[in-house]
Amino acid sequence: MSYTTDQEKQILQLIKWRRKAIQEERDLLKKAKELTDYKIKQVAEELEELRLLEIKNREMMI
Repeated sequence: MSYTTDQEKQILQLIKWRRKAIQEERDLLKKAKELTDYKIKQVAEELEELRLLEIKNREMMI
């Protein structure tokens, strides 16, 4: 499937927005001392998945 340049930019912005939201949630949980080992692993996996999506999206834009 091929996306337009605008769609690719929008996808990249959504990925960046989601990564930022996850990082902020992680920081809030850390401050509240409610960050469990399970949640740390879950957040790390989701951030890595989003990082890979961002890389893939950037490659498609080239």
